[in-house]
Amino acid sequence: MTSKDHIPKKVPGLFDQKSRASEQMPGLLARIDDPFGIMWRVSNLIRRFSITRTMRFVAGYLRKLNYSRPIFIVGMPRSGTTFLFYLLRVNSQLGSMPREGHDIWRMYHHPRYKGWDSDHVGPGEVRFGERRFVKAFLYAYCGTQRFVEKTGDNCVRLLYLLDLFPDALFVMMKRNPCDVINSYINMWRHPQGRFRSYYVPKDLAIPDYPYRRRWCSTLIQGWRDLVDAPIPEIAFAQWSQYVEIIDAARTQIPTAQWLEIYFEDLLRHPYKTTVALCQNLQIDPEPGLLAKLDELLVDPVNALTPPGQDKWRTQNTGEIQALLPRIMLLAQKLGYHVDPATGDIDYPIP
Repeated sequence: MTSKDHIPKKVPGLFDQKSRASEQMPGLLARIDDPFGIMWRVSNLIRRFSITRTMRFVAGYLRKLNYSRPIFIVGMPRSGTTFLFYLLRVNSQLGSMPREGHDIWRMYHHPRYKGWDSDHVGPGEVRFGERRFVKAFLYAYCGTQRFVEKTGDNCVRLLYLLDLFPDALFVMMKRNPCDVINSYINMWRHPQGRFRSYYVPKDLAIPDYPYRRRWCSTLIQGWRDLVDAPIPEIAFAQWSQYVEIIDAARTQIPTAQWLEIYFEDLLRHPYKTTVALCQNLQIDPEPGLLAKLDELLVDPVNALTPPGQDKWRTQNTGEIQALLPRIMLLAQKLGYHVDPATGDIDYPIP
């Protein structure tokens, strides 16, 4: 039986499943969009709207829902979180949405509501009616099934998610810092602006960056200080802010609910690492899940290039080398030792 036999079937709903590439703003709209994202939101609503999913949402909103031990895959973007999400979501014991959950987490906490400060959301910021909305949205996709969720920006919302789901399990995916920053640089330089997150309300003067208002990936605190910085400096700033948040979360989230995994282990020992992860999450390593692992190792989802290690040595090499002394200082908080001269890494190998 192939892994395709175990992939959850698409259920019609609020938003139909599409590839990330299909979510790009149509050419004309991309030129007239604004910091409020009005055209973008209207375009998405028209393309994704479904009566069936909306009815499920309403039904969920009217019910008293509770989700036990949801799994949040977190980590800095480009660290293998999408790989892990598409792997775990084929498990029959877990429900999931078809894509990242920006529509949920931004509904009450879009940066525009806080003066475009950042994507950060902390504990105690859950608003009136929000818990009911979030659970109803999840019900529209997952029913009452335990769910797994992955949204790249959620690393800056960890304690907020813990507030929403006190028994949640967090799987922190870590990856060679040089490769993560290299991928961040590639995201910013994607020729079609594929990884845009917001049209920010301040003109960008980023060298060799053709877009005037398109911010890429997480809107970090202090982003206005980076509007004219080179792309490698912005990528490093985004990565470093994630590292500090991860380091702090270890002391704030109960140990039993916090699991860290190295992406390198998943590539070197895929079956051993996957089975151990399933055991920790209390789900079965089903045949379909292991078949999906084989598929992802060859053809990963949403990757710019095939999975591998030390990609930075052939992409953006000089720019990463210039950052090595600063990368070394923070990488230790993730468990990596980075040689500031060569970029060679070392980490605890199980």
